[in-house]
Amino acid sequence: MSDHCKGAKNELVTLGGRRAPEYWKTLEHRDHGPPSRGEFPGGLPAPGRDDRDDRDGDTTRRDFLTLMGFGAAAASVAACRAPEQKAVPIPVASDEMVPGVPNFYATTCGGCASACSLVVKQRDGRPIKIEGNELSTLFGGATCATGQATVLSLYDEGRLRGPLWKGEPAPWHVVDDQIAEGLAAVRAKQGKVVLVSPTIASPSFRSVVDRWRKAFPGFRHVVYDAISASALRAATAQAFGHAVVPHYAFDRARVIVSIDADFLGTWLSPVEFARQYARGRSAEQPASLHIQFEPTLSVTGGNADQRVPVAPSQLGAVAAALLSRIARRAGESGLASPPDPIDAAVLDGVAGELWQHRGDSLVVTGCNDTAIQLVVHTINRLLGNIGKTVDIDRPSLQRQGDDADFAKLVGEMQAGEIQAVILHGVNPGYDYSDAAGFLAGLAKVDKVGLSISTADRRDETAAAVQAVCPDHHFLESWGDAEPVVGYLSLTQPVIAPLFDTRAAVESLMGWIGEPTTHYALLREFWRSDVMPRVQDARDFDMFWDKTLERGVLELAEVGKVAMPDAPTGGDWRAALTAIQGDTLRAGGEHFELAMYESVAMRDGKNANNPWLLELPDPVTGVTWGNVALIAPSLAGKLGIRDGDVVALGAPGGTVELPIFTQPGQHPRTVSVALGHGRKQAGKAANGVGANVFSLVPSVRGARRLWTDVTVTVTGRREKIADTQRHFSMEGRPIVLETTRAELARGGEKPETQANLWNERLHGDRSWGMTIDLNACTGCSACVVACQAENNVPVIGKDQVQRSRIMHWLRLDHYYGGSEDDPSSVHQPMMCQHCLHAPCETVCPVLATTTSSEGLNQQVYNRCIGTRYCANNCPYKVRRFNWYNYTDNPRFDYNMANPVGRLVLNPDVTVRSRGVMEKCSLCVQRIHAVKNASAKSGEPIKDGQIKTACQQVCPTDAIVFGDLNDTHSRAHQLMHGERAYKVLDDLGTRPNVAYLKKVRHGQAT
Repeated sequence: MSDHCKGAKNELVTLGGRRAPEYWKTLEHRDHGPPSRGEFPGGLPAPGRDDRDDRDGDTTRRDFLTLMGFGAAAASVAACRAPEQKAVPIPVASDEMVPGVPNFYATTCGGCASACSLVVKQRDGRPIKIEGNELSTLFGGATCATGQATVLSLYDEGRLRGPLWKGEPAPWHVVDDQIAEGLAAVRAKQGKVVLVSPTIASPSFRSVVDRWRKAFPGFRHVVYDAISASALRAATAQAFGHAVVPHYAFDRARVIVSIDADFLGTWLSPVEFARQYARGRSAEQPASLHIQFEPTLSVTGGNADQRVPVAPSQLGAVAAALLSRIARRAGESGLASPPDPIDAAVLDGVAGELWQHRGDSLVVTGCNDTAIQLVVHTINRLLGNIGKTVDIDRPSLQRQGDDADFAKLVGEMQAGEIQAVILHGVNPGYDYSDAAGFLAGLAKVDKVGLSISTADRRDETAAAVQAVCPDHHFLESWGDAEPVVGYLSLTQPVIAPLFDTRAAVESLMGWIGEPTTHYALLREFWRSDVMPRVQDARDFDMFWDKTLERGVLELAEVGKVAMPDAPTGGDWRAALTAIQGDTLRAGGEHFELAMYESVAMRDGKNANNPWLLELPDPVTGVTWGNVALIAPSLAGKLGIRDGDVVALGAPGGTVELPIFTQPGQHPRTVSVALGHGRKQAGKAANGVGANVFSLVPSVRGARRLWTDVTVTVTGRREKIADTQRHFSMEGRPIVLETTRAELARGGEKPETQANLWNERLHGDRSWGMTIDLNACTGCSACVVACQAENNVPVIGKDQVQRSRIMHWLRLDHYYGGSEDDPSSVHQPMMCQHCLHAPCETVCPVLATTTSSEGLNQQVYNRCIGTRYCANNCPYKVRRFNWYNYTDNPRFDYNMANPVGRLVLNPDVTVRSRGVMEKCSLCVQRIHAVKNASAKSGEPIKDGQIKTACQQVCPTDAIVFGDLNDTHSRAHQLMHGERAYKVLDDLGTRPNVAYLKKVRHGQAT
């Protein structure tokens, strides 16, 4: 066990009297303790003052009672009720849609290239909640935070209402006539037509692209991904003869080495990889080892057993050093020994662990550099991992972009060689490093030919084209996907198109004179191309209906991808030489800018989604924008602190951002999240953060996400909306950890607390939850799932700055050890549903009560807003509605317009101003199952009820159930050796328990 996994006296963590590690959320908390924020953090919107100017936060209960009018409110409590709204009945009855009864439809996520399989909950014709499809062997019943939020993107008011021609609304037939005329002119000139798209996971869509190749001899398809894996495909082509992205199996690896690949957060297929990772590293499994080399503390790095901060320019040297050590063990001769970029003992230990576990190890890298990817392929080949943890025969189809091909296209456009460009699902006017050059080339296309975009809004690229033909949202669409060879899923519409949009497939087919519907084309493709590959499939309609109902299809027999008989392995020695040259050129004292995908924003495609804008970053806690992350040592050297604005200068330009000190950051690396700085995304996203895509350089034909940078202090300051400082636990032992050795000895049993309260009546059931800190990766999907399920409002940057975030579930991030090399623990924290609830005893109107089934309830109609319960809650999990966030122009997000409000869950009350709210353990889901059980006469089975946070979790970290049932999984986990209850010594007797973090070993 490493030193940073021990207490101040090198003692292991236990539940008993031995001292636990000192955890901290920020450097200020660690060094000086949490600052006093007064009785009401964030201050009060006091009468006669603009809340925007009330920033001292020094308000008292007297101010609060003055504001709320306590006496009058208490006297008129019976009159407290939400504004009256009239219901509109369904005019025509339907057998398929019963008012108040949800329907569930299987589909495929369109939030990113991962193409996860989904099940969508529909109420009264409205999709309102997204879940994972448990029938999928790849993704299971889980989703990521982005996937959860895509249902809100459906109701985005920023979407186009219909097509545009030269910036003006026009009927579809007018736009189609103009496009047909333009394409006819291009055909007559035998001009070049190019379709630019992101990775297309849909095999039926790819068949449409093939028809365009036949229709236009000069047609070309260019695949452009804003966050590219182009180098990985190029390296695979050199090593194995075919340009594919391998399919990785993290659950089969006993040793995992990641070189800047955030595979639990954003890299390739994080939901799939997180499920695999959790299976291979549960506390009950044999110990495995995960080592992470990276410049910026990521979700994956926070879960590693050993994390080594490395400058971006040294990542290739780390891969080269590992290869040289492994190659020598494999008998390769004549190898030069490159200089070690980090401690040689660490590299020796990692190489030794990999060699010891040949065949059940895995090395991956997220560097978009062909030489580095080729070196990593060679490491896996020498270790015998190919065909075991690295599958080349059945590869992933999730990232197919080609950076060199797109750069070539931009040059051709600027030279006037392209006569027609169709842009489908891409926005290079925002996210290409030379966006200005691309837009200049697009302007030349407009002069000589035709430019078309299928964007759902007039974004940075669509504003520069002649025709905008908006595509459906994927929840309005038919389609299919094959994210990994042999794993197929279907997409089906769960709502009629909200606006006058049209499927891109129908547009493309119509423009080549083969008009059809997307549904008809999809069925015909599956009849001719998919069903013949399925054993025992005879009747197509039966096969189609069954697959559409299930949503997924896994082909048992899949032919291998065509490979050379004897792959050369690529010229990995030349790759080593190239990496060594890069390392030498990058030497000396300088700053490096590392650009990365954040869990919320990813590449910026969903930037106008307010759920994602307000989602706290799981590592930094920052919301509503990006920041420049720097190490505490660098902040001290430059004499700056959080919020000071710096100018980051690179060959691609200059951007200004506030700095944020990040423990674990490499000392000469500045890290900035991509996906922000949109100018034409919508009213929520426009002007939020800075766009750093322009600083991305191109190296060896691939866009590399780091570059040299200068850092200039501007002297300005900007207030950051971060939640990492919210709700401090005052240094108390909130997260606990253990080791495998301690578990083998039986651990320690928690002490029985004395009960000074009278026992209340208990029902037949007692609902409770366990959360496994060892399984929780910090992916944040649970936070968005809770927000979607429970109508949690978005309140904006100003309110977050005042500590007024409304999420019912927060994801606390704790650090341990030194600021240079900290350990990390993520802890989901929600209402603990105490049987002896401190909130209950201080409420003067009995608005908070505990049910006979162990649920702490909040009666909104009784609440008069004293906030006594929040003050008395030791867990700080109660949220107060300072304002009416619905239909309020000050909070102009989804709840402020009738389209955005369509996402609201009718099973959950939309709270009005002046009441307290908090986690209910999804009581609406409990009652839905209880009602169904009463109607059918069937007993409720363990696991039948799932809370929103539990259902979305890819690692199965959250378990909900009946604690009175001794056979339930929740009961058994709660009474296991790793279980503990937060602040149980206070006598609160919570119904939520946590399982201690298990610290694994490290490479020695």
